[in-house]
Amino acid sequence: MARIPGIQIERDSKGRPTFARINLKKRKDAIPYLKQVGAIEEEPVINPDDYITGEELIKQVHDEIEKWPWKPEQR
Repeated sequence: MARIPGIQIERDSKGRPTFARINLKKRKDAIPYLKQVGAIEEEPVINPDDYITGEELIKQVHDEIEKWPWKPEQR
């Protein structure tokens, strides 16, 4: 079998091909096919309204801890 730059075939212990590794830096022509078959997904759309700031997270955590029926020990 001819060797193709950017594609590496891995075989099991019996010599049967089991995996194909594709270096997408060398084989950019494979990207449209991989997208077509669903192997590569498009980047997700990020909605900033779905996220909170670090300060908001800390406040929510502290508020939730205050609701607990016990208080942590003071050291």
